[in-house]
Amino acid sequence: MKRLNTIAALSLMVMGIMTGLTACNGNDPDDNTPQLTITVRSCSITEGAEYAASELKEVTISYSNVVVISSSANITLNDVPCTAKSGATTMTKVVITLPALEEGKTYTLKVPEGAIVSKDNPSISAPAYSVTFTTAKPIKNDATALTRRLGWGWNLGNHFDTNSGEDGSPSQWGYWDNAKPTQALYTNLKSAGVSTVRICVTWGNYQKSAPWTIDAKYIAEVRQNVEWAEAAGLNVILNMHHDEYWLKIKEAAADATVNDAIKERISATWTQIAEAFKDKGDFLLFESFNEVQDGGWGWGDNLHDGGKQYQTLNEWNQLAVDAIRATGDNNATRWIGIPGYATNPKFVLENGFVLPTDAAGRLMVSVHYYDPSTFTLTPENSDGKSEWGHTAAAGKYQEGSNEEHVVETFQKLQEKYIANNIPVYIGEYGCVMHTTDRANLFRNYYLEYVCRAAHTYQIPAIIWDNNVSGSGNEHHAYFNHSNGAYLNKAESLVQTMIRATTSDDAAYTLESVYNRAPK
Repeated sequence: MKRLNTIAALSLMVMGIMTGLTACNGNDPDDNTPQLTITVRSCSITEGAEYAASELKEVTISYSNVVVISSSANITLNDVPCTAKSGATTMTKVVITLPALEEGKTYTLKVPEGAIVSKDNPSISAPAYSVTFTTAKPIKNDATALTRRLGWGWNLGNHFDTNSGEDGSPSQWGYWDNAKPTQALYTNLKSAGVSTVRICVTWGNYQKSAPWTIDAKYIAEVRQNVEWAEAAGLNVILNMHHDEYWLKIKEAAADATVNDAIKERISATWTQIAEAFKDKGDFLLFESFNEVQDGGWGWGDNLHDGGKQYQTLNEWNQLAVDAIRATGDNNATRWIGIPGYATNPKFVLENGFVLPTDAAGRLMVSVHYYDPSTFTLTPENSDGKSEWGHTAAAGKYQEGSNEEHVVETFQKLQEKYIANNIPVYIGEYGCVMHTTDRANLFRNYYLEYVCRAAHTYQIPAIIWDNNVSGSGNEHHAYFNHSNGAYLNKAESLVQTMIRATTSDDAAYTLESVYNRAPK
């Protein structure tokens, strides 16, 4: 009896196990044991969050079980099909590749029911899942946009900026460049690849006395050149250039009466200029002054007067901006270039320089770059230099003013202004034609390096040209000022500078220019 009871008990145990298995398999319609389910544990993007369009390439969704993507999956982003794959390290993740995103837009990623299924039992699918997010709106960067528009430029130097140094008395010798500009000049500049022309103008020689009325014929002549440039499709920067003979900043900084008289004239002059051109579109830009300084080019009394000259120039810049804006029409929002002391980059990087207040928010910083002048301007002087850069021979280059100086200067300008959406442009740069072939190899290298550095740090560059052919001090000639024909066989060099200033070729770097320095 005992043995039979044991067998009976084992039989009952087996039957119980079988019954339990049947219940687990769901064959018992009365069993309430839950089925296998798949849930979303996490997603790499957050509902309602904002992302950079250029940086968001894919979305990863993590599930509670091992899953695969159904062959009939229809995962979409704003109804655009997306591709998906299993995670590289775990089968519980699905990586969805997104199409290219636009800035400032709302997107909804949809994973429908049946798109993601259990690896072990494809009949079990994850529920539908969706997530909505936005991409950041594009940042309006006026500095970058203006840099691209201005590109590489050219100065009509020593023409309208001719200066007799006397009120109401134009130079008896005529314009310094001995040229007669025509429409052909500007048309040919545009054809060569020039984007911007800086028309430098001295106004005081055509004003006799208060209220400082500018000769109408002179304004008309300047306007004709602006309109020729406009017709050619060029940008124009129009300034107050060699009026420094009456913009006596040392005296003004020391005497409020002198300063008040000068400020009155600045306001009257800029009001007239602005009125004469307020109908012109955004192709025209103004520049308040040129190279205002006390005669020491930044190494004079400005270093010892407690910042009075810097403060005076800040006042004058503000006055010019206010006079221009007050004329209204297109001048209400026209770009205006603002120079620091001597237009030297050093001084706009120091605290003594303050940009004017401007409701339009359309001010640029104007600098000039001729470092080192012993190589670029006066190589024939006793301290002149015939070579430049890291491959220059000992004794033939200026210490501390080579490639590293260019980079340091432009990088500081970029960090202080351009990175903060304030454009910077080089209103003048250049290097005279040297007298030997070897020296001109270094000249060409210098000009290309400066231009490529300007592009690297998002700074337009405008070459100085005074129409003087040949070689030696003061010989800056690239285009004939009357008809735009090349001078000094400059076409190849000009095209190199244009490419260096404007090309976005990733392989064309400062390093690649550096590595091709003359040997």
